[in-house]
Amino acid sequence: MLKLIISHEARQIARTGALWAILALLVGAIVFAAWSGGRSINRQVEGAQAAETFEDGLRNHMRKETEDYEAKVIAEGGEYQFASVRHSPGSGPPQGTNAGAVGAETSKYVTLPPTGLAALSVGQSDIQLNYLPVSMATTLDVTKNLELENPVNLATGSFDIAFVVIFLLPIFILAMSYDLLSSEKERGTLAMILAHPISIRELMASKIISRAAVLLTVVLGFGIIALLTVGTGLDTADTWVRFGLWMIATLLYSMFWFALAVLVNVYGKNSASNGTVLAGIWLILVVIVPQLVSMLATTIYPAPSRMELTIAAREAQTEAEKNFMAKLDEYYYDHLEFVPEGDEKAMDFLTLAQANNNSIEKAVRPLYDNFQAQLNKQEELVQRFQYVSPAIMMQLALNEVSGTSANRYEHFLNQVYVFHDDWKEYFGTKFLQRYPLKPADYEDFPAFSYEEEPFTAVMARLMPSLLGMLILFLSVVLVPFLALRNYQVAAR
Repeated sequence: MLKLIISHEARQIARTGALWAILALLVGAIVFAAWSGGRSINRQVEGAQAAETFEDGLRNHMRKETEDYEAKVIAEGGEYQFASVRHSPGSGPPQGTNAGAVGAETSKYVTLPPTGLAALSVGQSDIQLNYLPVSMATTLDVTKNLELENPVNLATGSFDIAFVVIFLLPIFILAMSYDLLSSEKERGTLAMILAHPISIRELMASKIISRAAVLLTVVLGFGIIALLTVGTGLDTADTWVRFGLWMIATLLYSMFWFALAVLVNVYGKNSASNGTVLAGIWLILVVIVPQLVSMLATTIYPAPSRMELTIAAREAQTEAEKNFMAKLDEYYYDHLEFVPEGDEKAMDFLTLAQANNNSIEKAVRPLYDNFQAQLNKQEELVQRFQYVSPAIMMQLALNEVSGTSANRYEHFLNQVYVFHDDWKEYFGTKFLQRYPLKPADYEDFPAFSYEEEPFTAVMARLMPSLLGMLILFLSVVLVPFLALRNYQVAAR
């Protein structure tokens, strides 16, 4: 009997123009979101490749000069020498023999590889660049291109499939479900339907199942198409496991909104009031509450402004330039094993520049660490308060399965900091030793290889959101189906 009712209900809603209009809008939004998300990820990948190619080209040019110089020394005899830093062409050894010039004037771009689902939930990867330049400069210089405080980007975000699912899908669900019983009641057909061997719970279930089957088939079907179109790593198990989790999260989120529509239908009075109440609930849960949680996080744990970091860096640089001899002593104190014999400290431009950078790093790093610590506390607070809004839980879940979460980015940054220290240590040591780089040394330069975090860590962060949505759905769906026994069939 239930299958017959579901089939009848599906045929009924298929005859309404509103269904096809909603499906057309939904499909159009998914298609555009997939294109927009894929374009955003491709732009980052292409930007990383272009930056890396440019810097590699500079180092290859320096290496070619050292090869020519080595051949000349072998042919003419003499000593392979260390070049002093200069900013204009001249005679003598090429700049490629100077480790300080190579390490400071060229950068090694380190890249956070996107997961297969990155295009489905861009998150804040559009303002947190997945490729950063590592050189002998300070940590602030490495991360200065991150637009962490761009208010326009933070406010608008990206139009990706996650945006469609979190913001638009509930609207489509509520548009199809706000009058499940009220419309039948207002037309006077509800009592006639219930005169047949069917309970009101079965009737409600059939209406929900028929509508959910249509909408979720479109969402999940076009989600698979989007993955096949703009996704990557389709031949890896990781991508499909992540997509399976993406589907589970989408199903739980969608069923919550269907359950909410049932709840309002049971306790509502007419279709107009149901629609108004559901629209208000959507506004509160999807827009207002997430904004309040965000404001609470930034108020309780305010991060130091990027401007403060910049001002601190400039003050440290000014102080270093005023007292360059003291800063030079401090720099050599940190590298006692490389102090020249006779205490004749090098006074060239690059040594002084590195002494300045050393001073700036010591002055700014505590502020920068505090900046990162405050951002982490903000993220932790949002995770603790995620249960007050299904939209927050869904955003955290989709970012997590798509590899665009703040946690994965922090995991990447921690590896960048380690590599940054290795880079400075390698080139700084050889520079202070006045060791002339040879062509073969270019093969031994520090290399960066991102190590993905264990998937168990991803699941540990993901499960609270999924369980939260499951509990929320069960809590909401249980109440109306218990209360349906007291539903007034006839209008008063």
